[in-house]
Amino acid sequence: MANRIREIDEKVKPVSLALRRINVEAVAREAGVPASTLSYDLDKVEAALPEVLSNRTPGPKPQKLAEEVKEASPPEERPAACPECNGKVTKNGTYWVLNWLLMLTMGWLGVQRVLIQRWRCKECGHELVSPERAQQAEARRAWWLQVNRLVGLSRFKLGLSVRRTQILIKFVYARQVSIGHVERLTQRVGRRAEAALARLSECRQAVACFLLYDETYPKMQKRAYSLGVAICEHGLIRSVRGITRKAKDIPAQLRDVVGAHFRPSYFLTDLDVLFNKYMKAAGLRLTHLRDLVHLIRQIVRLFDEAVRDVTLDVPKGLSVQERKKQRQLKRRLLRKRLRPLLELVFKAFSPGYESVCVLMLEGVVDQLRDPAYIIQTTSVQTLARRLQRFINKHGDSINLLLQLAVEEGTPTTTNSLESKNSIFKPFSRIAKFFSVPKCCQSFFAGVALMENFDVKTRGSNQGTSAMQRAGINLDDFGATDFFCAVGLPEPQISLVWITE
Repeated sequence: MANRIREIDEKVKPVSLALRRINVEAVAREAGVPASTLSYDLDKVEAALPEVLSNRTPGPKPQKLAEEVKEASPPEERPAACPECNGKVTKNGTYWVLNWLLMLTMGWLGVQRVLIQRWRCKECGHELVSPERAQQAEARRAWWLQVNRLVGLSRFKLGLSVRRTQILIKFVYARQVSIGHVERLTQRVGRRAEAALARLSECRQAVACFLLYDETYPKMQKRAYSLGVAICEHGLIRSVRGITRKAKDIPAQLRDVVGAHFRPSYFLTDLDVLFNKYMKAAGLRLTHLRDLVHLIRQIVRLFDEAVRDVTLDVPKGLSVQERKKQRQLKRRLLRKRLRPLLELVFKAFSPGYESVCVLMLEGVVDQLRDPAYIIQTTSVQTLARRLQRFINKHGDSINLLLQLAVEEGTPTTTNSLESKNSIFKPFSRIAKFFSVPKCCQSFFAGVALMENFDVKTRGSNQGTSAMQRAGINLDDFGATDFFCAVGLPEPQISLVWITE
């Protein structure tokens, strides 16, 4: 019967029977292929027969509707003539492009496509750039610049990883950005931030007399190297450096920090004895002062060691448990006796006692040596001797540091430096994935530059940034904020196109 609709089983059965009657050995020998390979291919053909022999609607396949809403641009006027050869310009088809202008202004709400008319010269083939195409091209460049700024914010301020940064961008703009782009941008911004920090000492600025320096140990490659941080009394981070060889890297860092407009007079650190040696190796002749907090900690440590090193003279027949009880009792009695002296030490370093601080410490030593006040045990005598040695070593430094604090309001501690170190440590989860210390150093330079421009919203420095407190001349520096300093300025786009 003509034009009869055959069922799929009726089609498959004769074709399958024909395939089975093929002499596989003979055909494989003639084709020069293994018989097993040909048999395997025929089995696949037989399995696909229902799909191959099924009826299909004639004509091309219908195109799937795009997920984005497409918007046809209004008809454009035909250009008068070709700017190259003054020939006739004709239409050369249309194409859909992503509406970058709408996505830049509205984020994920504005994802759609717009139709662009192509114009081409009939004589020379030159393609003319239509106004709509120019708008979208400029909006595309502005969108990428804004995305790069978002990457810089998430990496150097929020401390997000590469993949979380990628998720953030996709959430805001509903468009994917590659991980490689985020990583390359991070390294590029870090290198530019490192160069920007190096320019700080060459800019005109307010007078800064103190150079504060310390090492921090974020978890980078199992602490194979540390991070040297240098700031001034205004809280401005002037340098960060990966320290792999202390004897070489720390003097080099101190040498690079000092410049034409930054000439400190005092070097404030903790009690590390090598910092003075590194300062001299860098060619700096600064007055080395020690942090009061570390000095107080050292005195407290001397008192704790005196209590811990208590000796006990008891008969030999006493049991071990009784010996421990008597030693603990003696320690409690000695700690109780030393507590007023330790409180006197804290009082000496408190505000209002700057002029008599060292005298009060010497009075503590005299009381420790007075048999009428405390029993002269071996540990007490050792404490008095060590405390006197401590006063002889740091007494002049303490007097000078407290005098400067009273007269000029300079810092007496490195608390501001410690707070900067606490900022770096959360970023170690990102930094430890850098393979070499140089890249890690550049990353922390970006974090430091972001912190310098950060305007505090609370505390004693509320409403100001470290760059403002240090009086850095931004004209000499060449940037007004972090993003301009690393080559990521605000995107510039004509508002006329948006309001049309």
